[in-house]
Amino acid sequence: MAECATYGTVAVLQINDPPLNVLGHDVRSQLMSGLQQALQDKAVRSIVIMGKGQTFTAGADVKEFGTEKVFWEPTLHSLVEAVSAATKPVVTAIHGTTLGGGVALALASHYRLADSSAKMGLPEVQLGILPTCGVTQRLPRLVGLQTAVRMVTSGQTLSAQQALTAGLLDKVVPDDLLKKAVGFARSVDVQGLEARRVSSWTVPDVDRAEDVLDAARKTLVRRSRGAIAPLTGLQAIQASLLPFETGMKREAELGRYLWTSWQAAALRYAFFAERAVKRWHIPRNKNVNYRTVEPMDIKSVGVLGAGTMGIGISISLLQAGLKVVLTEVNKAQLDKGKSYCKFWLKKSNSNTELSGGKPQPMQLRATTDYSQLREVDLVIEAVFEDLALKKKVFRQLDAVTNPRTILATNTSGLDIDKIAAATQRPDKVIGTHFFSPAQVMRLLENIYGRHTSGETIATAMQLGATIGKVGVLVGNCPGFVGNRMKGLNFTEAMFLLEEGADPQDVDKALEEFGFAMGPFRVSDLAGGDVHWRRRIQAGLTTEHGPPPYTPVLYRQGNRYSPLADMLCMQGRFGQKTGAGWYRYKSGSRTALPDAEVHRLIHKHRQDHGFQRRNISSQEIVERCLFPLINEGFRILEEGLAAGPQDIDVIFLLGFGWPRHTGGPMYYADKVVGLGNLLQSLEKYRAHHPRSAHWVPSSLLRKMAAQGTSLSIWAAGSRL
Repeated sequence: MAECATYGTVAVLQINDPPLNVLGHDVRSQLMSGLQQALQDKAVRSIVIMGKGQTFTAGADVKEFGTEKVFWEPTLHSLVEAVSAATKPVVTAIHGTTLGGGVALALASHYRLADSSAKMGLPEVQLGILPTCGVTQRLPRLVGLQTAVRMVTSGQTLSAQQALTAGLLDKVVPDDLLKKAVGFARSVDVQGLEARRVSSWTVPDVDRAEDVLDAARKTLVRRSRGAIAPLTGLQAIQASLLPFETGMKREAELGRYLWTSWQAAALRYAFFAERAVKRWHIPRNKNVNYRTVEPMDIKSVGVLGAGTMGIGISISLLQAGLKVVLTEVNKAQLDKGKSYCKFWLKKSNSNTELSGGKPQPMQLRATTDYSQLREVDLVIEAVFEDLALKKKVFRQLDAVTNPRTILATNTSGLDIDKIAAATQRPDKVIGTHFFSPAQVMRLLENIYGRHTSGETIATAMQLGATIGKVGVLVGNCPGFVGNRMKGLNFTEAMFLLEEGADPQDVDKALEEFGFAMGPFRVSDLAGGDVHWRRRIQAGLTTEHGPPPYTPVLYRQGNRYSPLADMLCMQGRFGQKTGAGWYRYKSGSRTALPDAEVHRLIHKHRQDHGFQRRNISSQEIVERCLFPLINEGFRILEEGLAAGPQDIDVIFLLGFGWPRHTGGPMYYADKVVGLGNLLQSLEKYRAHHPRSAHWVPSSLLRKMAAQGTSLSIWAAGSRL
């Protein structure tokens, strides 16, 4: 796990624990033993620490988090301090992506060099914890406050050249890292060792410290949206202005505070949940799972439709090195899509080359001829969200493609079985719900139908992994998992407007909870006409108002608010029309309160007898989120998601749910409490009896009565 060798007067300690060389207890022990031997060997004048394989070290072993192994000696802190205190020069030679504890080792070393492909980062903030082992104290002394704040509070990764410019590295070499590191170690002077201990340095920009830290604090308050780790990291960095030992004590205090926080537990859960969903299975047929079914080998993919979504999907495929046949009947749209793919891939390759990666060749064929899809392995349809149109397209695809070809539909909520029924191969039809922009968003919601084969499911899940998406497998129902749950959020938000809130009140409460945007800003960004068309298709409304003989405030057995329909009938679709729930100046995306919307809401209240009242932020958050969570329990009941972690990952990656709360199901279970959630649902049900989404799910009732937790679900227990 850690190999020792000598090259003349230089001892080389190499971490060899593939694939990531994490600093688990065994590796730490062997490194410490090798370090002590080298220090005792009189023939050794200097020491190099480096890694074998693909990286120096990815840092601490996350599998040890929450276990006693973290505290077994030598701890990471003990190892880092031993390196710092070494009586012979220690050189860290870095390659690959070095994270967390690896950066701590480098900072404690007396010299740091790297090859040109190296990257260095501190991802701890993404797990709600603090980079400790002296990182927050040594890093500002080495690179200054601004760079230290950026790395610690955002998890930003620096390339080798950026790290060299910042002062984090002493030298970057193009290749042959071992040889260059040994040569460098031979050249260093043991006499100047004390001056190379970063712990003895002072922060270089101390005269600007107050301004830098104040500016950072204001930015973090705005961006962190309730997450405590970024601001706590800033406090630790501020302690670097104190004497080193005092700062180390402060770092330890703040580290313990974050380590034991509920947010850190939620973020660790989210980290592992993303990995758990890869181990997919069908809830009602566990014989079909990631272990028992082999995916098809996918080398070429057809994309049908060169609109925004089709182009985003094509870019994702091209960036992964797949061959893409882009098909679009509109030649002008096809040419536009092809040009954008080229532009994006060129930009992506440029960024890849700058960071030392290998660019992808452009393997795109654009055509108006469906027959060009004949020999592709899989086709993803991305046409307009209309069932009749999609069925027509699938009949055509069924006729022109090879019988072995998988046919996938990028629908956000239409019935997969009805689409599959238009073909002679329902076993090879699956839903692949990409989120916009598809080349950026990491979520891929894969939806199996009644006849979808295990091989088709496995292939869709593998394709997601190939193109860098996190695939989540769900069953077929209107809206699937994400949109089925999310729709209740907006429904309840409109009821809050009827009862007294303004759009900005609702958005502010949800943004303070941690969402990047509240529901009305999201609606304006996505376009209000998108959901308006769906409501028309569902028979809830028409282009001119309620369907004949239909109550204004009651549709299909439930309370209904027509406010969104009223805006759409006025052509207020959001940012694209310059007005929606807010107004927008030409060329601007800044949402401005609109007196016209306030007048429309006020008149609606008067016309239908609503008495305006003050509504607290707590009520807004509960009424927007609790129905959504309740629907999540129903989805688990119905076997449409394999577990609560699947639902949480969908909302974390697809709907901007604040990551530091773990996701809707984790939040309900660990923060709200299932008993408290049930009581709240019953309370709101009594106040709003015409809204079926307040009726608690039977699974929630059962779990609350038994005092059980959703965490046992993830462990494979049966309820």
